[in-house]
Amino acid sequence: MRITELTRRNIIEALLGKNIYGRLELFDFLNLTWNLSEMPSTDSRFENAAGDIWQHMVNNNDWEEDYLFFRCLDILQLPDQRFLHFLEQVIHPIVRHSETQAEYAEIINSYLVHDGYRLNATEQMSGCPVYKATMLQGGVPSRVKNLIFASNGHKPEIVLVDAVNNDIQITRNEKNCLVYEESVPSSGLSWSNLVQWWAALTNTDPISSETKKALYERLCDSLESEPERLLFNSYFQRIYPLMQDPPALIPQIYLHYDPYTVSERNGQKVLPRQRMDFLLLLPSSQRVVIEVDGKQHYANKDTASPRLYAEMVAADRELKLSGYEVYRFGGFELQGDSGKQVVEDFFRKLFVRHGLL
Repeated sequence: MRITELTRRNIIEALLGKNIYGRLELFDFLNLTWNLSEMPSTDSRFENAAGDIWQHMVNNNDWEEDYLFFRCLDILQLPDQRFLHFLEQVIHPIVRHSETQAEYAEIINSYLVHDGYRLNATEQMSGCPVYKATMLQGGVPSRVKNLIFASNGHKPEIVLVDAVNNDIQITRNEKNCLVYEESVPSSGLSWSNLVQWWAALTNTDPISSETKKALYERLCDSLESEPERLLFNSYFQRIYPLMQDPPALIPQIYLHYDPYTVSERNGQKVLPRQRMDFLLLLPSSQRVVIEVDGKQHYANKDTASPRLYAEMVAADRELKLSGYEVYRFGGFELQGDSGKQVVEDFFRKLFVRHGLL
C-alpha cells in the first residue's frame, strides 16, 4: 500500500512544528536514515550532501527545515520502507525520551493510518518502547454503498433498479429505516458526516444542537434492548467528549439481505443474520461490527442450542474472512455503571489500536 505524498507532507509538517531531532544533533539524527556522505551535493563547492547541509543548516543557517526535508532530502519520494524507517527513528529511544514517545507516535499515526500503516511499540530497549511500522491487517477493499440502518419496524422491501451498478430502491417499509447513499471518505464515516447528511435529509441546520439531538433520538429509536441502549448511550457520553469528531456508531444495519421471510422459505434460513447491531466505518477501509448477544443468540428459550451457536460463529468467520473486525458483548455485562465502564474501556482500546486516540 503506497504512502501518499499528502500523508508524508502532513506528517513532516506536523513534526517540524515540534522537536523532530529529539536529543540528537542534526547530523547524528539524519545519518540514522540517510548516508549523507554518499549523496551528491547541489553546490559545486562541496563533495556531498553532508557539506551542503553543514553549510546551509549550521554555518550560515539559511535553510528552513522544510527546505531540508522536502528539497534537499526529497523525503516525499523516499521508498515507502525507508520513509517508515525514518518515522521509526523519530520516536526511537535513542532519539526521544520515553515520556514523549507516545505523544509523537500519536501524531504520526493520526496521518499514517489513512494509508494502512501504524507505528506500534513491539519491543523494549533498556525499559523503553521501540516502535515499529506495521501494515494494518484486514480492511474491506470494496467501497461502501447503500448503508441501510436504524431499522425500527418491519423489514424494508428492496429491489435492484440497476443490477450492473448495484443501485437499489426500497419499495416498501421505507420509513422504517434510514439509507445513507453518500460516498464515505477514506478517513471513515464520522459523526459530523452523519449529521451533515441528516441535516440535508431533514432540511435543518447542521450545526444546530437540535439537529444532532434529533438524529441521536432517531438512532436510539432503532435499538431493541437495554444492553444495546446502554452501549450506544455510553459511547456518546464517555467516548464522544474524548474526540474532536468520533466515528459514527451506526445501529441496526443490514449487512446481508434476503428478500424473503423465513416463513416464505418454509422455515429455512439462507442467511443466518441479516442485520447487525452496530457498525463502525474507520479509516483505511476498516469496518468493525459490534454485536450485543442476548440468550436468543445461543439458546431456544432457556435451553442451550448448539445449532444457534454454530450459526453465529460461522457467520462471524465469514465476516472476518471478508475483512471485518467482529466484537461481541454479552448482554449480561452491559448493565449499570460497570457496563458503562466496559463500553468505555472497549472503545478506548479499539480507537488506540486504530490510531484514533
